[in-house]
Amino acid sequence: MAITATQDTTVPASEPPRPSRFRPSRDWLFPADQPRWARPGLLAVAALAALIFTWGAFHTATNNFYAADARSMSMSWKNFLYGAFDPAGSVTIDKLWGFLWPQALAVKIFGYHAWALALPEAIEGVISVLVLYRLARRWTGRSDVALLSAGLFTLTPIVAATFGHSGLEDNALTMCLILATDAFQRAANEGRLRSLALSGFWIGMAFQTKMVQAWTVVPIFGLVYLICAPHPLLKRIRHTLAFGAVTAVASLWLMVVVQLTPAADRPFIDGSNGSNNIFTMVFDYNFTSRFGSLSSTTSGGSFGGGGSDWGKLLGASFASQIGWLYPLALIALVFGLIKARGAGRADGVRAGYLMWGGTLGITALAFSAGTIPHSQYMTVLAPGLAALGAAGIVGMFRAFRDGEKLGWLLPAAIAATVLWATRLSYENTVFLSWLPPLVIALGLASILLLIAYRVRRIGKVLAAGIVLGTAAMVATPAAWALSTFDTSDGYNGTSINAAAGPYSGQFGSAGRTGGMSGGPGGSGSTSGGPGGTGQMPGGSSSDTGSGSSSGGLGGAPSGGFPGSSSGSSGSTSSGSSNSGAPSGGFPGSSSSESGSSGAPSMGGGGMGGGGGSTPGGSGSTLSTAQEQLLTYLKAHQGSAKYLFAVMSSGDAEDYIANAGASVLPVGGFSGNNGYPSLAQFKELIAKGELKYVLLSSSGGMGAGMGGSGSGSTSAIESWVKANCKAVSSSSVSSSVGTLYVCSSS
Repeated sequence: MAITATQDTTVPASEPPRPSRFRPSRDWLFPADQPRWARPGLLAVAALAALIFTWGAFHTATNNFYAADARSMSMSWKNFLYGAFDPAGSVTIDKLWGFLWPQALAVKIFGYHAWALALPEAIEGVISVLVLYRLARRWTGRSDVALLSAGLFTLTPIVAATFGHSGLEDNALTMCLILATDAFQRAANEGRLRSLALSGFWIGMAFQTKMVQAWTVVPIFGLVYLICAPHPLLKRIRHTLAFGAVTAVASLWLMVVVQLTPAADRPFIDGSNGSNNIFTMVFDYNFTSRFGSLSSTTSGGSFGGGGSDWGKLLGASFASQIGWLYPLALIALVFGLIKARGAGRADGVRAGYLMWGGTLGITALAFSAGTIPHSQYMTVLAPGLAALGAAGIVGMFRAFRDGEKLGWLLPAAIAATVLWATRLSYENTVFLSWLPPLVIALGLASILLLIAYRVRRIGKVLAAGIVLGTAAMVATPAAWALSTFDTSDGYNGTSINAAAGPYSGQFGSAGRTGGMSGGPGGSGSTSGGPGGTGQMPGGSSSDTGSGSSSGGLGGAPSGGFPGSSSGSSGSTSSGSSNSGAPSGGFPGSSSSESGSSGAPSMGGGGMGGGGGSTPGGSGSTLSTAQEQLLTYLKAHQGSAKYLFAVMSSGDAEDYIANAGASVLPVGGFSGNNGYPSLAQFKELIAKGELKYVLLSSSGGMGAGMGGSGSGSTSAIESWVKANCKAVSSSSVSSSVGTLYVCSSS
């Protein structure tokens, strides 16, 4: 049988399409739900932020007061939990210490270095930029708004300066509040209780960093959720109450743990007005006292508007750091609320405008009513101003492009913002004097191009108009922010104060002409600084002269602030203060410039000493005399618990920060916190736990604080002089003070 070939006519089944290869790096860089430029743009902004923040952090002197606390906290988990200022765990700092937890962990992991203290602050800044991008994108649904928000935030002068510092509470506070806002925005949009609870948790973490200031957002979040969340009213009320409960627990748990711990088993609470009660420290010393002395005679519109002035946020001192986009943000808020007028109750965009407007408004009101001793307080305003500004630029541009009447708010916003920036710029005619005319030219050209577009409808004309307009509004704050790279002119602030541009070091610097005016609510001969009135804060640039300081609130000392590294000294007289607070300069002011302040130089630190460690280095600022003193004391310490005692935390900070020395800071931060009492001090001597006491040549606590000593500290100082023997040794230089040895017999 013949075999014939047949053709197979079966149609093969079609093969399933081969799945596209998953390329993680490419899919992450160009996510499908965002424009191709969005993620690369975000990475570029984050890289710029990392560069600005790390440069500042590694080129600004370390605040030795907080560096000492971070080092002590890194030495044991008990010190970490209770915020012990000294290695032996005798006393805390005068505020909650959660902002130092990242630094203490970094020191524990990497050892004590200036870069280990600075790195966490820069990381907090980059996290803030990334989360703000996510927040703004979820709020508006637009990547251009989100990217512009992140960019405006990064190029805000006070943001560049603050995240470029180590040892400031406002870095962690701002990051935690951005995280809280991000979680709240999702909760308000979707009605998710879990997200609302997460927002409360982050507010609680913010409370650990800056105490009551973290709560400014709570009433606004609660009201916005009650108004806008997509749930029936009763459910919204239940969710809001749960949010409040989570916030309270997350905020107060540490205080409850500390207060319930027997006093003998934890450090003494500094800033508690001698009560050893952490609630007094938080709610009296660090809160109500800030609102106890408001000035009714100053004008915030003047150059350097004072720290107790209701108009301080409009004065050149603070507005130059945060306020360049005030007009843009305000007009953007009005535009957004009008635009969302017809939206439903649960509209997410409308809820966002209410949230940003409310939080900015209540925070600005609190700042206006209280005393603001440092410019870095302004950092928490930056996320809201950046988000509103970005949303306004994009939203008003689209409205103008589409021919809407509201679109005319765009050229109005450009004109108002440029005029405001020009006004602030001309408050200081020596810094970037070429910039105001350029900004005016850019703004005018932008407005003319926008008007021309309405006549001819040429797309390129519109594009040029919005680019020039945005550049005109952003150029000045960006230039101030980038000035922090110029460390030779001091444009990145001091160890205790973050500020960009020529106002760096003028906020809260003790010891300028006449000293800083009074501290919280105080008054003094130097006008203009926070706590003063009139001229540039902190006094003139001559760095000489004499003055007086008075005031102080609720036990808060008046004068400068801990860890100051740039103030030069003047002749300071003691004044009056409320609740026994001493007046004068705070511990840690620099000894690099001399006068007759009454505080000895103590070599590189100690009372009135170095305050700021070498940027980017190991952090050591101990002088040869201080090193010799430590060598002598270690050789003679024996079994004593403490290497030696001094009359305030300011005397101890350099020795603790740079050598990890176990120093007893009698009187704590203010020098008069009541711990230890004279009886307790004698007991330490009798038990052999303390042998040596170092007194400054002009009177211990009184020298550092500008007063003459008071309470138990003064009694201890007198007892030491009467009952202990002055050490005569070539290893003990008179430049560090007088060393006494006390016998336990």
